[in-house]
Amino acid sequence: MLSCWYQSKKSFLSVILWPASVVFQFLAKLRCWYQKKYAYRSKLPVIVVGNISVGGTGKTPVVEAVCSYLQKKGYHPAIISRGYGGKSDHYPLEVNNTILINECGDEPYMLKNRLPSIPIVIDPNRTNAIKYIEKELPYIDAIISDDGLQHYRIARDFEIAVIDGKRGLGNGLCLPAGPLREPPQRLNTVNAIIVNGDAMVVNQYKGFTMQLTATNFVNLKSAAIVDLSYFSSNKVHAVAGIGNPERFFNTLSAFVSGINKHSFADHYAYMPKDFAFDDGVTPVIMTQKDAVKCNAFAKDNWWYLNVEPDIDAKFFHLLERAVFLS
Repeated sequence: MLSCWYQSKKSFLSVILWPASVVFQFLAKLRCWYQKKYAYRSKLPVIVVGNISVGGTGKTPVVEAVCSYLQKKGYHPAIISRGYGGKSDHYPLEVNNTILINECGDEPYMLKNRLPSIPIVIDPNRTNAIKYIEKELPYIDAIISDDGLQHYRIARDFEIAVIDGKRGLGNGLCLPAGPLREPPQRLNTVNAIIVNGDAMVVNQYKGFTMQLTATNFVNLKSAAIVDLSYFSSNKVHAVAGIGNPERFFNTLSAFVSGINKHSFADHYAYMPKDFAFDDGVTPVIMTQKDAVKCNAFAKDNWWYLNVEPDIDAKFFHLLERAVFLS
């Protein structure tokens, strides 16, 4: 990601790239029109969770929170995903205990660990994933798409846009001059906006708040759980291969005395050699999304920080009324 995307004033580079941004925006609108023309309408309600900017905003925790809420209310949701970073010899692919992470991708694999009773179906063509659920999982009464706000080939009943509360929409420009996949006006058409991590800007977007609350540390090898004060006097190696590593580093800094930062690309496929910095003594702490890719070669001093999504209850009331009670 370009740092100029998130400057308060449009940088010289962003101005230079603005014509390309206009072309990108035009092509995006054309693609949207074409895909909507042939969109597949499911007999089941489809809830899409996505964003209009590149990088991590917190979509997957929202998917988790929505599914958990619907389960508690007696509904039977399923998740669809393109399975970014995974490659299977067949699709649709229903994630189960025998599926490898390199088949389904890191986020679906993590979601299956956190939501073991909820079906997750992977297909680069999300329409095929929906058709699989309709045919093979007749008890399902709602489909949640993890990402896909711009995948207009699927008709949707409820759209949720997730915004990073700290970075917002950056300079407000579309790629490559800015971080946006669609112009800011797109937010006027979604059913709900969730702002991740900064309640101060919620009113700006007329959205709902979400906080990712750290709860404990979990050991990758033993699954032992310790409380957040366990490393308070330690310096640690912090590892993050997510869309916004600084968010993780900032969260972790509240619970440890010092951090050696190790940033990797989003969805990075780790190998043991990437941890050459590990001396076997200094704790290595990562996100759960990173941890699921490191379990096979984890050491005793490797941990992940467990976080739980906490979303304004008014959001769930709006969702249920609009999708199930209307």
